[in-house]
Amino acid sequence: MRKIYLTLFGAMMMMAASAQTVVNGFKQDSIIAKIDIGGTTSKTVYEYNADGKCTVSYGYAYQGGAYVMDTKTVNTFDEQGRVTKSETFTNYNGESALSSYTEFSDFNAEGYPTVQVDYQLDDQNPDAGIQPFTKTVTDQFYGAQPAHQIVYQNMAGTWSQFQEITTEYSNDVPVKITMETGIMGMSMTVVTDIEYDGHNMPIKATQTNSLMPSENVTTTYVNTYNADGLPTNIVSTTTTMGMGSVIDTDYYWSATTGIAPIVSGKQDNGKYYDLNGRRIASPAHGLYIHNGRKVVVK
Repeated sequence: MRKIYLTLFGAMMMMAASAQTVVNGFKQDSIIAKIDIGGTTSKTVYEYNADGKCTVSYGYAYQGGAYVMDTKTVNTFDEQGRVTKSETFTNYNGESALSSYTEFSDFNAEGYPTVQVDYQLDDQNPDAGIQPFTKTVTDQFYGAQPAHQIVYQNMAGTWSQFQEITTEYSNDVPVKITMETGIMGMSMTVVTDIEYDGHNMPIKATQTNSLMPSENVTTTYVNTYNADGLPTNIVSTTTTMGMGSVIDTDYYWSATTGIAPIVSGKQDNGKYYDLNGRRIASPAHGLYIHNGRKVVVK
């Protein structure tokens, strides 16, 4: 249970920090993250198709400068350009094998999946192969982002609800995430409050745990941007139980060739978007996308 909610928290923070890999004429080429604990470094490299969809990403992990493992994630799209499957292959000692995959289905009228099923190896029974692990059903959206989700866990072949996630938004970014978890007769509420800078990137996330308050988590972010407003470096410091860890992440971008810029919603609808493609209800001073063009709000 603890592993699951921390994984979800980490995934949400990564989603908030880098929601798209193609943003207004720029594509994200790679990410290099250096973790102070264990001297671990990870690198992710992206490949795209002509429509600007990330089709393949490669992940490499090093510890103490020595190669540890690498992964390859392959995304499959349907005729409407919607991702329907994401498969991850893990390479240990020169042997690559499918280690997990995710299926997306039941798309709503706006083209967003309402059902996500995650498959992975069962640590307790690895000989059984890859099995369905969790199923997430999204029944409420805020634009393209989930506002209310129910998460089910596979219990001996039966889907059993164990988590409910509610996300609150302000200026089109998640500011409060509440996860209600109940499993094996225990219940727990984890609330994450997120603060942002003028680029709508997180600068602080505070996670409180009703069941284990001593394990509350605080993460602060120091963000660096280039002249186009794209993040080039994010240093996150996470503190829990009196201990801290630091992740120093570099982001590399390049101009796209033959890839159309991606912006949430229609570009000529009179709304404002930041350079990450997120709609801004009340734009402050800075550079934005308005009716398909970059404009400066003073």
